[in-house]
Amino acid sequence: MLRRLKLGQDRRQKARSLYGSIVTQARIRDFYAHWGVPDTVEGRFEMIALHLVAVLDRLRHDGQPGHQLARALTETFAVDVDDNLREMTVGDLAVPRYVKRAVGALKERHTSYRAALAEPGEEMLAAVVEARLGGTTGGLDVPRICAYIRRVGHRLDQLPSGEVLAGRIVWPHIDAVERDGGGVRQETEGKDAR
Repeated sequence: MLRRLKLGQDRRQKARSLYGSIVTQARIRDFYAHWGVPDTVEGRFEMIALHLVAVLDRLRHDGQPGHQLARALTETFAVDVDDNLREMTVGDLAVPRYVKRAVGALKERHTSYRAALAEPGEEMLAAVVEARLGGTTGGLDVPRICAYIRRVGHRLDQLPSGEVLAGRIVWPHIDAVERDGGGVRQETEGKDAR
């Protein structure tokens, strides 16, 4: 019994570590200042969802431990949405409804990004990026974001399962997309560590 409690507590800690890494990466200033992602609540939600989907997709390759960590990570996301809604003074009775919508939106993003990434070429991925991140401002750098999404997926696929299951992610630098024209290339571990 105590062992099960300890394992659950350890899994939640790893999920919080992963989620903190996701939020930190999603808040990189260049996404909003130079890539055209709207610097709004919705734009920031979409960037968190994009990175969260990439990690959830990676975890499905790690069997039952990956599935359990993915569940804990989704729960961590739901708690964060709940906390943020309460900070924004959304009424207590409305918060569960908004959290349920946010988790539903995350599942929908997971489905649409996975389908787009499975397609050859960039048309479908570009359409998903435009639909999710386009907003009303225009100026979204869709090709750069698509290249970044592919780079993130490639980078996560290269990480050993032990690292991911321990709650450690190494994200690619976003300027690497510009340096090599968006192609996927191996990067050094020390340079990418955040």
